[in-house]
Amino acid sequence: MNNHQQKILMAARGAAISVSVYLILSILKLVFAQIFHSSSLQADGLNNLSDIIASLSVFIGINIAKKPADNNHHFGHSKFETIASFITSVLMFYIGIDVLSTSFQRLINQDFPVTDKKAVYVSIFSMFVLWFTSQYIATLSKKTNSLGLKATATDMKNDFLISFGTLLGTIFAQFGLPIMDTILSLIVAVIIIISGYEILKESTFVLSDGFDLEEIEKYRATILKHPKVHEVSNLRARLNGNKIYVDVTIKIDGNLSVIESHHITEEIETILSYNFQVEDCDVHVEPYFEPKKA
Repeated sequence: MNNHQQKILMAARGAAISVSVYLILSILKLVFAQIFHSSSLQADGLNNLSDIIASLSVFIGINIAKKPADNNHHFGHSKFETIASFITSVLMFYIGIDVLSTSFQRLINQDFPVTDKKAVYVSIFSMFVLWFTSQYIATLSKKTNSLGLKATATDMKNDFLISFGTLLGTIFAQFGLPIMDTILSLIVAVIIIISGYEILKESTFVLSDGFDLEEIEKYRATILKHPKVHEVSNLRARLNGNKIYVDVTIKIDGNLSVIESHHITEEIETILSYNFQVEDCDVHVEPYFEPKKA
């Protein structure tokens, strides 16, 4: 099993864990929200429902992404994970707007259910689980360079803050301020929408072949350190899931043989692969001649 396959398996395991965690938390929160009449706990539970679908989308996307290239997908299926992240963002927008609408209606109608203090224990348990799971998923996302897991980890950290807000809502309710529970559910909705926007922005950036300019400049500087390379031009890069593809033109001594030029391109490919985990690099060679002195 090669390194890329190991990363795919690790990412799939992380996605499966996130689905399981969100499923358990969502059921707990929605059940206890009805028992304790907590709107913020209900909003939190609905958010976790969207997280289940989002994590499941990532899990499916990762499993499709590990399929090898075929006649219809010459570069493999890695972008399916990014597509799953895009679907996640749309679902989060929908849930966020729904929670926002419900909370506004409660404010307008002055409908503030009294929250049972026992709901505090649900929020504390949720915070504990989300914090440690998010740290684990974040570590996996760095090891696997998975956009899907990165989005999941970020979402879990946001959910930790949401659960903290729910905890505050139940505490305020015990001091005769039930309106705070509804206000905090508004904040929950805003966080959901913002998280959805961040995931949408990143996934569409990757799907449209966007790439970080700072990383591009790092590649350029690294290539120029090669003693035989005089110039670097037409340097382009894109992401295909968690794989980096680079296309670059280098100028080297025009008097070098074809074999020598080929060896240089192989060295460039090895350097980029070792330093930046570039999956595939196409190096084009053009002759460089010293400008004639006047």
